[in-house]
Amino acid sequence: MKRLVNIFLFIFMLALTGCSSSDNDANTYSGTVEGNKQFIQAETTTALVDSIHIDEGDHISKNDSLLTLDTEKLDLKIAEAKYAIEIAEAQKTEAEASGREELIQQADGAVKQAKVKEELLSLEKERSNIKSPIKGRIQDVYISEGELANAGENLLSIIDPSIKEVIVYIAEKDLNKVEHNQTVELTTNAYSDKTFTGKVKNIATEAQFTPKNIQTEEETAKRVFAVTIDISAENELKPGMTVYVEL
Repeated sequence: MKRLVNIFLFIFMLALTGCSSSDNDANTYSGTVEGNKQFIQAETTTALVDSIHIDEGDHISKNDSLLTLDTEKLDLKIAEAKYAIEIAEAQKTEAEASGREELIQQADGAVKQAKVKEELLSLEKERSNIKSPIKGRIQDVYISEGELANAGENLLSIIDPSIKEVIVYIAEKDLNKVEHNQTVELTTNAYSDKTFTGKVKNIATEAQFTPKNIQTEEETAKRVFAVTIDISAENELKPGMTVYVEL
């Protein structure tokens, strides 16, 4: 009987050891909820910024005017294009009066070409009033009124709150615990009684040294991997919140 009791106690101690080891192996990683950042650029023209209609932190709707580029040079080009159309149409009238089919076709082609040029310039002028492609919040404004906006240059950034993610930096030893499209549980101090879910959408292919802002229960790890978790479906998690993931 005593032998059976000893065996039972031995098995019980092994079970406790296993539970303790499992708990000790778990690490909690934290990150900040971020909205998807979209950069706004001057599409096709280089011009001075005439006016800026927003400030950092402003909430905007889709198609709201963000800033306007100076169109003085464009206006001159459009005026020249319209004058070219008038000349081409006058030449077409003369060609038609001559009755020569070859001249008529050439003049007709010149009219069409002049009109296309004017339409393209007018479209470029429309684009000088830069509008928001999404509903969101102005994050950064990189340019001021009177400065030159180059084509393809980032002018400002907008946070899209409908697409949210959090980046956590996972210790190398925990990398085998995550995989693409894996569902993970998250918690936050703002809703201490709730658990949220997210999906791993990217795992860094290269390690990096531990960032200064990393918070883990085990701070001995020197090399970590950035893991991006999509949490767009969780409406209660807002950009700026700190969330925790246990692995």
